[in-house]
Amino acid sequence: MENQEAVWDREYGGRGTAWSRRVMFLPDVFEGRVVLEVGVGDGKTLSAICGKRPGKVFALDFSAQALRKARQLFDSAVDVSFIKGDLTALPFGDCCFDVVVLYYVLDNLLADGRAKAAGEALRVLKPGGLLLFEDFAVGDFREETSKRTAVPEPHTLLKKKGLICHYFTVEEVRSLFRDFSNVDVVQKERTPLKNKSHLIRKTVSGVMAK
Repeated sequence: MENQEAVWDREYGGRGTAWSRRVMFLPDVFEGRVVLEVGVGDGKTLSAICGKRPGKVFALDFSAQALRKARQLFDSAVDVSFIKGDLTALPFGDCCFDVVVLYYVLDNLLADGRAKAAGEALRVLKPGGLLLFEDFAVGDFREETSKRTAVPEPHTLLKKKGLICHYFTVEEVRSLFRDFSNVDVVQKERTPLKNKSHLIRKTVSGVMAK
């Protein structure tokens, strides 16, 4: 399996426009707070976060190309620091952040990496801090239609470009974040493609309190 940092550098280096996926779940919990977005990508979720008037945002990604693109596309009065780092070993001390955002990033890891990333998110959150999660759910139409070269773990695809994509159940997400004091997780469904109502987008969203 190819190194995922190299895969994502290649992917972001070759994309001329932002990812089309809309931010579907972003509650009003950011105002005045110190926020960490893990897996900033090209900055689309970051823009939505900054629209909620946070005090300070740290935007982390392990792809230099993603960070380059996010900086180019980003324009905001909010104080944002772009940081290259690994979500399974976050380059921050304990209890640094009021809010941590994990949107469509844990799906790019295998099971061991997902567990490490969840533990790191808990570690860097302040007591009473919130973790916001959203990702693909089992049964999403792309789980069945995506071109893949292998299935390394249950509900985990290795796509032809070398990208890992995992699909979650509600129970799995609850288990992944079981060390949080409160875990609120729901599954959502929608039909994102016009005139293709049989193609159902399924996602899992959650708010976890430390």
